[in-house]
Amino acid sequence: MKNDRVLEDIWTGRIRAARDGDTKTLSRQLRALVPVHHVLLSAEGRPEAVSVLMDDVELMPAVPLGDVLTEELGLDVPYGAFVVLRDCGSRGPVSYDAGLIMGEVMLNLLRDGAFPMEQETAALYAMAVSCDRLVEASGFRHVGLEPGEFRLGLAASLGAYWSGARGAGCDVTGLFDRADFLRRPELVTYLRALDGSFAGADAIQISMRLMMPVGGTRGFGTWAEQIGAAVRQQLGPQERSRGVNTKNSQRN
Repeated sequence: MKNDRVLEDIWTGRIRAARDGDTKTLSRQLRALVPVHHVLLSAEGRPEAVSVLMDDVELMPAVPLGDVLTEELGLDVPYGAFVVLRDCGSRGPVSYDAGLIMGEVMLNLLRDGAFPMEQETAALYAMAVSCDRLVEASGFRHVGLEPGEFRLGLAASLGAYWSGARGAGCDVTGLFDRADFLRRPELVTYLRALDGSFAGADAIQISMRLMMPVGGTRGFGTWAEQIGAAVRQQLGPQERSRGVNTKNSQRN
């Protein structure tokens, strides 16, 4: 997805603020999953069912997305927010889309350099396993999150990345078409073949608390630093001193 098209779609009204009932439910689920400021937008004709962008991504030189949304759509976009474009023509169940979004958020951590390259597969696997367990907590039932649908959405997102498919839900390996994909031994075998650095993290030792740092709502940069540190500690002491290339700031 090209950023200049995002700007064009905002100007032409193909991207707009989302305020329907499903959006409010999805927002509650995301706040429970990721204690980070976020903005949900409805989009038309996008190549992906959902896309996740940071508020400071530049749509043109020195023109960040957050400022465009504030000026063009009148939205309050705090610094450090992530922005979700949700295609109105290919929406799944709310919990499924929450899983898609969570997968894209995890992939953004990898793209931002939160983990060394040789640990990326293990880090992504550990975060996914933690979320898989986290959604069984009673608090998520109170926000209407359906664990099975969430896991299918997460599988679609991560499956596209791990299999090299063109988009979420396009995987043809047969490994990412069911809610229990993270519990299947075939997945670990597949990831070992895909990445020689992946030793097969011990899923039994991965806690749901890995993805739930203490504290209230914060910017994405702060959250990413906390998650990165927790995951590197989970993966082994040799990774604890690695840095995280993220930003932490606030829009006035």
